[in-house]
Amino acid sequence: MTNPVNKTEFKACSRSILNALRKQPPSRAPSFISTVFGDSVEPHGGEISLGSLINLLAPFGINERLVRTSVYRLSQDNWLTYEKIGRRSYYRLTSQASVSVKQAESRIYYFP
Repeated sequence: MTNPVNKTEFKACSRSILNALRKQPPSRAPSFISTVFGDSVEPHGGEISLGSLINLLAPFGINERLVRTSVYRLSQDNWLTYEKIGRRSYYRLTSQASVSVKQAESRIYYFP
């Protein structure tokens, strides 16, 4: 059984983490976006709309133009693929990228 999370504490902790990240030297956006896909998107359905990704990355100081450019480049590099439904584009890791992410996960999150 897990302890319930206090909303106030969660918000304070989230703000603290975001502030600390903002003080770090800027990381390369494509690398950060790849990490977001591997750690957050892939385990929760594997797909995200471009608009939702833009909103998700805004608190990290990554603006809409940089997200769009990075996603385009990741697609050109065969890391992301997309499906257009109506006016929205939904992105996911390619099967090749998904295998790479799973291999990296086993090294990064390995606990002996």
